[in-house]
Amino acid sequence: MKTDAKAKERYTIPDDWPYEDARDLFFNPVVHQADDQLCDFKWEKPDIDGLIKFLVHEKGFSEDRVRSGANRLEKNLKGGQQARLDGFFKVVPKTEEEKKAHKRKLEEQNEAKKKKLKEEKKEKAKAKAKPRGTA
Repeated sequence: MKTDAKAKERYTIPDDWPYEDARDLFFNPVVHQADDQLCDFKWEKPDIDGLIKFLVHEKGFSEDRVRSGANRLEKNLKGGQQARLDGFFKVVPKTEEEKKAHKRKLEEQNEAKKKKLKEEKKEKAKAKAKPRGTA
């Protein structure tokens, strides 16, 4: 295939690539139980100096952006638990008029569906009633 040839040109695998180890990692991943001590994660204050060393000096990110992101993260960690989505909205009860209009709209939709089904049944009946051509 043409796509396979292009992929082989674009992505060259080094001769010393440990493909058997990679395959083993893929088919037999290391998995821990949820109650394992290694799975006890806790959010703590970010290591800003470590982030800067890694992201800025090793990976070439902008130091200002890394610092501002780390500061936002640190600020949000102090804020406590995330707010629920329904905390942003106030439920306004519907008026009697709105309830009646909604009910009327639902009834109209149901009537339209019934009418459509009735017409479809008529069309099917007409199609069945037509004589078939003789061969």
